[in-house]
Amino acid sequence: MRRGAALRLSIALALAACGRAPGAPGAADIVFHGATVITMDEELPTADAVAIAGEHIVGVGSLADLRSLVGPETQLVDVSGTTIIPGINETHIHVRDLGFEQRTAVNLQPARNVADVQRLLRERLAELEREGRLGGWRYPPTGQVGPWLFGLAWTQDRLEERRMADRRELDAVSRDVPISLDRIYNGIAVNTRVFELLGIDFDNPATYPDWFRRDPPDFEAGDIIFRDPDTGLPNGVFMGTKAPLLVAPVIPEKTFEQTVESLVLGLEYLASLGITAVVEAGSRMGEVTRQYQAAYTAGRLPIRAVLYDGWYRSGDPDGIGDPARIRERLGALGFNNLGDHRFRVRGAKSSEDGGLGARSATVSAPYLPVPGDPLGARNRGMLREPDLARRSEQLRVLAEFGWELHVHAIGDVAIRRVVDIYKVLMDSIHAVRPDADLRWSIIHAYLPDEPGTSVIRDLADYGIIAAINPANLYYEGDSFVRNVGPERMTRHTPFRTFLEAGIRMASGSDYPNNSPDPWAGIYAMMTREIETSGEVHGPEQRIPFLDALRTFTLNGAYLTYDEDVRGSLEPGKLADLVVVDANLLEGAPAEILEMASRVLVTMVGGEIVYRRPDSEF
Repeated sequence: MRRGAALRLSIALALAACGRAPGAPGAADIVFHGATVITMDEELPTADAVAIAGEHIVGVGSLADLRSLVGPETQLVDVSGTTIIPGINETHIHVRDLGFEQRTAVNLQPARNVADVQRLLRERLAELEREGRLGGWRYPPTGQVGPWLFGLAWTQDRLEERRMADRRELDAVSRDVPISLDRIYNGIAVNTRVFELLGIDFDNPATYPDWFRRDPPDFEAGDIIFRDPDTGLPNGVFMGTKAPLLVAPVIPEKTFEQTVESLVLGLEYLASLGITAVVEAGSRMGEVTRQYQAAYTAGRLPIRAVLYDGWYRSGDPDGIGDPARIRERLGALGFNNLGDHRFRVRGAKSSEDGGLGARSATVSAPYLPVPGDPLGARNRGMLREPDLARRSEQLRVLAEFGWELHVHAIGDVAIRRVVDIYKVLMDSIHAVRPDADLRWSIIHAYLPDEPGTSVIRDLADYGIIAAINPANLYYEGDSFVRNVGPERMTRHTPFRTFLEAGIRMASGSDYPNNSPDPWAGIYAMMTREIETSGEVHGPEQRIPFLDALRTFTLNGAYLTYDEDVRGSLEPGKLADLVVVDANLLEGAPAEILEMASRVLVTMVGGEIVYRRPDSEF
C-alpha cells in the first residue's frame, strides 16, 4: 500500500459544506474524487468518486460521470492515493467501558508478562494521581469514599507466565489503593486492599469466609479460585461466572452520568477507527438502553446504534428466565422495534453457554486439562439453561413477540442445541407466514463444524447468520489452543466454510473481550494468525480482503435490516463512509493492522464525525 498524497482542500471547507443544502438544484455538497472507492455494490464494485448531498450519496462513479452533480458551491476534494469504503458496521460490542478505558482504567491487552502488567498500572496510577482523578469512588456497601485503580482486558494466556499477576504482585504497584482488573471474559484479579475492604485479614483466620479455604458447592464449569500453593488461600485471581462475584460486593460502580460520558467517549473513539454503526449486544435489562437514550436525547450519539434487548440475566437470580416472566416483561415493554436510523432497539440477545478461553463453553469433547481447573479433563463446559423444554419456550415467547433471536453459543454442543430450537421455531413461523424475513443469528459460533454436531448445512438452509468475532482468534487464540488443542483450533470460526456454504457472516469485535479495532478482525480473517505466538491454525479457512470487509459493512447492515440504507456506497443510501490513507486493494495483509491509525475521515450521514488531527484535509 502506498501513502495517500496530501489532500488539496482544507478540512474547514469540507466541514462547512457537509450537511448544507446544495447551492444549485441537483448539485452535490461535496464530491470526493481520485480515490479507490470500494462500493460493496455488485453492479459497480469500484469507482473513483463519490458525490454527497445532505445526508445521502447522490452519485458514484468517475469524476466525469458526476460532473452534472457539481454546482458552483460544490466542494471538490481530491483524495488521490486513498481508499473510500462504506462505513464499518460493528455487529457485536459492549461500548459502556470504552470511554472509561480511554480516560481512567488501564487497558492490559498490550501486556506480555506480569512486569508489563505492573508497569502499565504504575503509569496510569501516576497519571491519575498527578491529575487528581484517582479518588472519589464510593465503596459499597459502606459508602466510604476513596481511590481505586481499575484495569481491563487481561487474559493469562497472553502473558509469558501463563498466569495473571497475583495479589502480592499487585500490592507491589500499590498496597494502599484498591486494584481490580477485569479479565476479557469472566474473571477478575485484585490486590490485598480489596480483600481488606471485604473484611478479610490474611493474618487472621477468624475473618475468613467459607470460600477462603474451600470452593463453594455451587461452582460451575470454568469457576476457579486460584490459590497460593503453600497456604491454599486465594491469590487474588478469580475466573468463571460465580467466582468473581465473591469479591464484587466492594467494587465501586460508575454513576449513571459517568456511564453516559464513557459511552459517548467510546463511540467517538470507534468513529476514529472507521466505525459508523454499532450493535450493542444486550441492554443489561434496560440499563444500557437508558444510557444510549440519554446520549441520543442530548444529541451526543456520533454514530448509529442498534440495541438488542437483554431480557436474560446471567445466573437468572431474579427468575427472569421463567417463560411467563419473560412474557410479562415483554408486555410491559410494549414494543419490538422502536427508533430511527440513528438509534433503534430491536432483537433479543441471550446466552447458551460460556467462553472457550474461560473453559465454560459447552463442547462435546472435553477440554484439555490445565492447572487450576478442578474439573480437569472432565470439563465439557455448561449450558446456561439445562432444561431443553424450558429453553425452547423462552425463545418461543421472544419470537412470538416479534424479536429477532440472537443467541451467544460458542461450543459445538451449545450451537447445535440453539440451531435445533431455531429450526423448530422458524418452521412454525413459516408455516403461517411463508415470507417471514427472519434474520436470527448465532453469536460467536466458534465451533460450528465439529464431527457429529456440525450445523453448517442447517445454517445455510435456514438463513441463520453467523455473527462472528474474528479478532477473538487473533487476540485470544493461544488460550483456545491450550484449552481445545490444535486440531479443533483448525475449525475455530471456519470463515471459508461459512463463505462457501453461502452462510452470511456479520462481524464484530466483542469489546471489551477484544480490542474494538475492526482492522484486526479483517486481518484475522485473511491470515488466521494468533498475535502472541504468531501461529496459524486452519490456513485453509482464510478468506480474501473484500470478503472479510463485506462482513463488516454490507452484511452488518443486513443483520439489522438496514442494507437498503447503508452498508454499501450507492446513490440513495446514507452517506456513511470512511477515507483511509492507503490503497486497500494493494499491499500485504500485515499492513491491514496499520489501518486503525490511517483513517483520515469518518462520515455519518454526510457529517464528518472524525478527522485525524494531523490530516491535511
